Amino acid sequence: MKQKSISLIVGVIVLAILTVFVIDFVSKRPDKLGDNPYAYSVDEYKKVDPELIHYKETRNIPVTGYTPGAIDVMDGNIWLCGENTLQVIDMNGIQKVRKSIEGKGIAILFNGESLFIAFEDHISRYSPQGDLIKKWETPGLNCVFTSLAVKDNTLYVADAGNRRVIRYDLEGNILGEFEGKAESAAGHGFIIPSPNFDIVVNEFGELWAVNPGKLAIENYSDIGEMRGFWQNSSMNIEGFTGCCNPAEIAVMENGDFVTSEKGLVRIKVYDSSGKLKSVVAPPEKFNEEGEAPEVAVDKSDVIYALDFDRSLIRIYEKI
Repeated sequence: MKQKSISLIVGVIVLAILTVFVIDFVSKRPDKLGDNPYAYSVDEYKKVDPELIHYKETRNIPVTGYTPGAIDVMDGNIWLCGENTLQVIDMNGIQKVRKSIEGKGIAILFNGESLFIAFEDHISRYSPQGDLIKKWETPGLNCVFTSLAVKDNTLYVADAGNRRVIRYDLEGNILGEFEGKAESAAGHGFIIPSPNFDIVVNEFGELWAVNPGKLAIENYSDIGEMRGFWQNSSMNIEGFTGCCNPAEIAVMENGDFVTSEKGLVRIKVYDSSGKLKSVVAPPEKFNEEGEAPEVAVDKSDVIYALDFDRSLIRIYEKI
């Protein structure tokens, strides 16, 4: 009798334990979970005050037949490259040039005389008609080229893989490189968690580089000495958010910056000191958690955004 009682008690305990396990398992199924009070949400930041939006999308041009990789706007044309393709179209989207290239073009720049395309680990120079002039040598290991900028006879190449900017002459000879370090406490070098590393030269001949891990835009001398920077880390519309933004930048005639962010995708305009002047396109216009559109600006400050997620050139003009 005593042994039966002990067996009964043990059985009840085992049954109780099994019941707890079953209840715990069922309660943790995705369809049974309640709201997580610690869940990260950006929904409240997707909506933008219409008073801040001073641009409208006036038209768009589809990119068809290949996956686009980069855009430049120069001399009344739109210059595009992507998967095995170089394309030049006019402002109405009419094709003027289309050529096959070897590999995926990641960045493109036309300086008025020659066309430069960055691939992952090298640069190739082309004629305006798309004929290959010269393929430059790969400058070492681990290269991940992401952006091009030019000043006079110097071509600047952003290399996210090695966290550096390489200086070339226009014939492909390396003049030097720099890693974004400075003598002051501000100089941490380029912090690049992902291959989003953009550079520009503005109309005043100033070289600017995004330091994406610091959510900063930094000014450098021609040979890579830091002159200054501005940064704004904030979930609010005035700042940049995420691990590495802005992902893309362009510059206007007066030195204002056009910025494009990934994750919470949005396009904005800042003055040269980092003060927000306008929203161009809010997050609701793009794919959620989408890729940052590459941005370019023409001489009239019309903004061209290459929307990679939709293979579309979006054109924005000031209201």
